[in-house]
Formats: sequence, structure tokens, C-alpha cells
Amino acid sequence: MLRKFSLILTLSLIAIIYSCDKYEEVKKEGDLIPDMQQRAFMGEVTSTTCGICGGSGAQNFSLMKKNNSGKLIALAFHCNYPQDSMQSPLLFSYEGSRPTGGGIPSFHIGDKKVDHNNMQPYIDTLLKKPLEAQVKFSTNLDGDTMRITSKVKFFKNVTGDYYVSFYIAEHGIDGGTTAPAGYKQSSGGADYKHNNVVRMGNEPNNAYGKKITTLASTPANTLISYNCGIYINPRWNKSKLFVTAVIWKKNPDAAAQCKYLFVNGWDMQVYN
Repeated sequence: MLRKFSLILTLSLIAIIYSCDKYEEVKKEGDLIPDMQQRAFMGEVTSTTCGICGGSGAQNFSLMKKNNSGKLIALAFHCNYPQDSMQSPLLFSYEGSRPTGGGIPSFHIGDKKVDHNNMQPYIDTLLKKPLEAQVKFSTNLDGDTMRITSKVKFFKNVTGDYYVSFYIAEHGIDGGTTAPAGYKQSSGGADYKHNNVVRMGNEPNNAYGKKITTLASTPANTLISYNCGIYINPRWNKSKLFVTAVIWKKNPDAAAQCKYLFVNGWDMQVYN
């Protein structure tokens, strides 16, 4: 009788623990309601062998992050890091669908290629963009996988194909004079750090991510769930990784150089 009672008690405790876990999952899911905030996007194509990239390019990149903290999505795509650092197809995909020309550092604010000494006016304009959609997500580090749970909400009726990208980026990578081979930044100085470096995305061969709309038109207040897992290379510093999400729209003009148009984005990094 005592053994039976113990078994019942044990099963009851397991059921309670399981219910609590499920409740926490549901509660977290309920918290993933995208806010009605338009953010700006700053993407940089850079190189460790580029002196301007390590000088004025890096300085302006940091200044824009600081001056627009909480309002700006900032990502750096490196074109000559060691292969374990970033998958080349991701860089080629990003750069191949953005306006090009003029060498590096190459900065894009939204869908425009701009002078890295004059980015703030373009950021200000982008922050006034009419709100179409927003994304919110939670992350869970599971061994060598970053698991992402997300929701995308549309705030107005839209037409066309929308995509969502999740980028794993790393902050504070040593690029100083004693940095490992391939990481030393030209003109960077002894204590230089590579920041916001894109490591991997939810679609390794497409920087613009996963298509999330299935109909020609999407009504206002549509809420779309999207979950994924992204592999983490053991050579990356897990303590300095963060995730950034961007919503893109496929450009209906097939002849346009900019194949994907920036819609909105969200991340949890504090820029300082």
C-alpha cells in the first residue's frame, strides 16, 4: 500500500513539474507579441585587410550604434575571415542582393548604399517608414544549437512575398595586433575588436532567410509563428553571441539590383 502511494505521489509530482514546464513554455509564447516599433537597418560589408574599414569605417559603425541604441539593427558581413568564422554563401547572398560599387567598407542603410560618413539622415528617414510588420523572438542555447522561437505580426494589409532572417552574430572578437591569423584588423590598433560579426543564419545559403507568407496578400493583424535551430561552431565564443532578426520583402521588380527590401527587425543586444 505504501509502495503504491509512493508511486502515485511520484507520478503526481512528475505531472505537476511537466505542467509547470508546459505553462512556462505557453507563457513565453504569449509574451512573443511583436511591438509596434519601426527600426532601421545598417549592414556593412568589410574586410580585415581594409585599412579604412578598421579606421573611419569602424568608428562610424560604432557611433551609429551608440547614437541609435534600441532603434538600429547593425550587422557586419566580413568577406575574408577564416572559413570557420562565416559561411561565404551567406556573404555573397547578402552582397549580391544589395546595391554595390565603390569598394569597402560598404554600408547599407535599409536598401540604400550610403557614404559611411553620412549615415544618420538615412537612419532618421528609415525610422519614419510606415510600419508594416515586426518580429519578436526568444532563444535557447541547446548544446551546439541556438534554438529560436518567433512570431511575426503584420500591422497592415500587405501583398507580396515576405521573408524572415535570423542571424547569429558575435561581439568583441579580438582583432588587435596579437589576434589569430586572419583576424588582425588593418589600421585597427592593438586592442581592436570586431563587433556584430555575422556568423550564421537560419538559411545558410540565403542571407534573406525563410519565406513566411504563403498567399498573394496578407491581412492586417496576421500573426505567423516560425521556429528554427542554427548550428554553433565550437570555435565561436558562446558568451558573446547574440541573435538579430530582420523581415525582408522580395522586390516585385525582378530587374532591380536590390532584390530584397528591408521591412523591420528586432534584437536583444544592448549597443554601447
